[in-house]
Amino acid sequence: MTGTLAALMKNPRDLGYVVEGFERIIYQSFVQDHGRQTLSEIRRRFQICTHIFKELRGDLDWGLQRILDHLPAYLRADLDGEKWEPDTRKCWVPTDGAMS
Repeated sequence: MTGTLAALMKNPRDLGYVVEGFERIIYQSFVQDHGRQTLSEIRRRFQICTHIFKELRGDLDWGLQRILDHLPAYLRADLDGEKWEPDTRKCWVPTDGAMS
């Protein structure tokens, strides 16, 4: 799984940054769900994050910060069984409040 992520990094040192982001996002998803964190559910959520990351980075060439800023909403949608579509704006600023 991390090999897949590493292949999408322009700088190999960014892998730790992305994995830490996944950990924060997955933890917050459990907080929202008031759910018990089982190893299999953590793995499942990590796989969902990886799939979303591959689409946003590999297919759309999004930057890492943009992906990590949007990933909580996209993970939540996936967990709730909803469809999500990537943001189509060409210009993005981390503090523009579009995801609030």
